[in-house]
Amino acid sequence: VKLSYSNGNEWLKILLYSIISVYIVYHQSTNADAITLDAMIVRHQRMLEVNSEFFNPWQYRILSTYIAEIFTHTLQLVMPSMGYGAAFILLRLLQNILIFILADLYFKKLGILNPWLRLYGILTVGFCMAHSVFASDLSLNTYFDIIFYLTAVLLILYKKYVWIIPLSFFASLNRETSALIPAMLVIPAIDWKNRTIDRKILMIGIASGVAFVIAFVGVRLYFGYQPAIGIEGMTSVKDFWWFNITFKRMYLQMIGTLGFLPIVTILFLGKLSPQLRIWFWIMVPIWFIIHFSYSSVVESRLFLVPQVLIFVPAFLQIINSWYSEKNSATLS
Repeated sequence: VKLSYSNGNEWLKILLYSIISVYIVYHQSTNADAITLDAMIVRHQRMLEVNSEFFNPWQYRILSTYIAEIFTHTLQLVMPSMGYGAAFILLRLLQNILIFILADLYFKKLGILNPWLRLYGILTVGFCMAHSVFASDLSLNTYFDIIFYLTAVLLILYKKYVWIIPLSFFASLNRETSALIPAMLVIPAIDWKNRTIDRKILMIGIASGVAFVIAFVGVRLYFGYQPAIGIEGMTSVKDFWWFNITFKRMYLQMIGTLGFLPIVTILFLGKLSPQLRIWFWIMVPIWFIIHFSYSSVVESRLFLVPQVLIFVPAFLQIINSWYSEKNSATLS
């Protein structure tokens, strides 16, 4: 069977994606380290009541909460017996399938033309997601974050730049971690040698940044600002770093989410396409520094965005490069 979006086998891909999605959601729902669905529903209700457990930043990540609420009530119009737990699980399944569809398009646009190699990349992404469940509920906003980033890079690669502006606004309402989207548009467009940049891209990038800030500030003004307090009351960067690097289980959780792909990517950075290499430098260093400085890194799902956007496609490009070099050597 030839896997391609152009030969009528789209439903086969959806079937394969659905199989992996079922396992991911099963693992999230039953893993002993994961937050129960009942606890997630309580957190959801507290968000709606403007009373989140960790007000800053949870209360400000409103998009996924309202999408889940609208999704649940819409389903209940058709199936009145549908509960929040079942609706949330279905929404997560749909998130997974959408992530896989977008990732496949992204990998192809990056030059991974072998459909089986792209499918291997999807399988890798799926199992990384399934092993990122420490202290996690279904984490809808995390997976919407992946969706927003994948959509952003596809818009950039397809040169549909103006759509980055509304995307940045809604991505900001989902998670503040989407702040790098405008940078991923602007920085690769800079001609560093001549110190020039396409004016249109620059203006769209600025507008995207403004849209992000409007949403970021607006939601905090609307709900009221409260200082951020980390796990176990941590507030300083030093406290977060010490907590993270001394939490032995963190290293195993990170292996479960990232495997060895970051190491391979760094060692063979020169094999990557220029676009992906620039995106590596935009995203990876700041993502790791910020999350080690202000997050609980043992919750390794926080690193799925660079895994999906950078490390997995980088590994696929490295494989492609190896085969190209081998074939060139054989022909010569």
